[in-house]
Amino acid sequence: MNTTQQRIAAIFNEWARRYAENPDEFGAILDAEGKPVDDYGQNCALYFEKIADEMDAAGKLPRPGMVPKPAPWPEPPNKE
Repeated sequence: MNTTQQRIAAIFNEWARRYAENPDEFGAILDAEGKPVDDYGQNCALYFEKIADEMDAAGKLPRPGMVPKPAPWPEPPNKE
């Protein structure tokens, strides 16, 4: 994946983590008639940008030209 795709994936993973921890903090997707709320996309875009800003400030998102840090190898199972 290129840097843009890595950033988007990381932001969506953070969004999913936040939703899993606190789904009640997220607005409704559907109205009373079962149709998407009018401002859903706008609200998602603003929230996505907020997460991106927070993650950038914390140094958690790759930037163009950065070499991504590889994931750590899992510890081998204890043979005792």
